Amino acid sequence: MQKLLILNCTLAKAGIERLNNLFTSIFEKYDIDFEIFHLTDTIENINEFSHLIISGSALLASQKNENDNKLYDLIRQFNNKRILGICYGHQILAKVLMQENICRKSNTPELGWRMVTLTKNQLFKGISNPVFYESHLEEVFDLNDDFEIIALNANCEIQGYQYKNLPIWGVQFHPEVTYEYGMQSLKNKLANNKHLENIFYNE
Repeated sequence: MQKLLILNCTLAKAGIERLNNLFTSIFEKYDIDFEIFHLTDTIENINEFSHLIISGSALLASQKNENDNKLYDLIRQFNNKRILGICYGHQILAKVLMQENICRKSNTPELGWRMVTLTKNQLFKGISNPVFYESHLEEVFDLNDDFEIIALNANCEIQGYQYKNLPIWGVQFHPEVTYEYGMQSLKNKLANNKHLENIFYNE
């Protein structure tokens, strides 16, 4: 039996609800069995799940956070199962797989809609217009040969990876974000943080 666990790592209460609604609208459309948990939740029935998605977050993966150990343990319990890390999830997943901190502040952070170069990988099947929502101040760097780089752009050399040809992927961009959701998120961020206009893109 296949069942998807979605881990929402968003911090703000309003953001948690918005992301829950976004994921629900996506996976209900495809009649996929799933449950959404928050980063702070205790998950009792992990063995019921065959797939894991780890969302983005305002947390910084390069720093220690109070829920790190719980998140690391969750990832390890999905050994030999399908995992997708998105943005912060992409960074945390790489840390667990490499067993060291390979996340850093980006010299070229991104906010907005960005063109990404994709390799031929099963994760990207059916994608014809690789423009994605980006919102990150940090990046993954210096991965070892266990990782295949499957996506990149001019600002970020590791926009995506696959681990050891296993069904374990990380993507720095946000494939889940719709245009409407992304524009609302951009308005909120730019209204409250004028300095972010310097890293805004609309490709």
